[in-house]
Amino acid sequence: MRTSVVTPYCCYLRVYEPLGAFPARERTSWEAQVRVPERPETSSLAVAEQRESLAALLPMLPPGAVSRARRAYAMEVGGNLLLCPDESALRVRQALGDLMMSLPEHVLRVLLPAGGLDRVDFDALSEDMCPPDAEPHILTARWHVPLAWFVIFGDEDRSIGMDPVELRYRAPMVEARRRLSRAHRLLTRARPEWEMEPLRTLGRWIESFHPHSWVELDYGGLVRLMGSERITADRSARDVAAALQAVAKGDDEEAIGIYHRLRKQWWELREKERAS
Repeated sequence: MRTSVVTPYCCYLRVYEPLGAFPARERTSWEAQVRVPERPETSSLAVAEQRESLAALLPMLPPGAVSRARRAYAMEVGGNLLLCPDESALRVRQALGDLMMSLPEHVLRVLLPAGGLDRVDFDALSEDMCPPDAEPHILTARWHVPLAWFVIFGDEDRSIGMDPVELRYRAPMVEARRRLSRAHRLLTRARPEWEMEPLRTLGRWIESFHPHSWVELDYGGLVRLMGSERITADRSARDVAAALQAVAKGDDEEAIGIYHRLRKQWWELREKERAS
């Protein structure tokens, strides 16, 4: 019996690069894959991605857990094709590396039984599939949207779909970089004691891609937690912009008030993780 896998309670920050940004040997195969009449929808690609993620949660990464099939999300802007490879091998390898670096040895022994790493299919995570200096085209967050991500979008970039239910922001890379740079300069000048690393990390990530790319924030499976009324009412990018404007005017009380409201809003959603 085959069980169904629904879109996970994750959101995704994706970068879509123009076809010319990819090595010549990859362009033909990518173009042939995505220029088909029945191109897979974003939601179906996310479910395929989730199946691999579930396999990767096993105490050991078995052979075949990470597909060698190349998948990509696609977007057309002004007749130009832009692609966002899912790069499952790169993302699993980075997640495994982060796990091993961040957890104490005694905790790793519980998560990875004796000899568990010996059975990991490292061939699937090889250098030719994911070079060590590569940046993934997709960032993922579970049960919430990191507030720093909203800095690179405006309220005008927001779109809602109802069949299926979707909430997305899309912005050209040049605009995303401009907004992020402006916010970082403002906060560094006005509030240097505030934590800036999330903005710096985000800035380093988007700077690694082609300047003619587009950036997309997809609420993904979070929409199933939020409900239609909350989806319609959510204007987090506008609220983050209002908080930054308050800082620029020297109204710290207003800025902090907006920040705490946003934190509370997303924390209420994250609390559902503990109840699940």
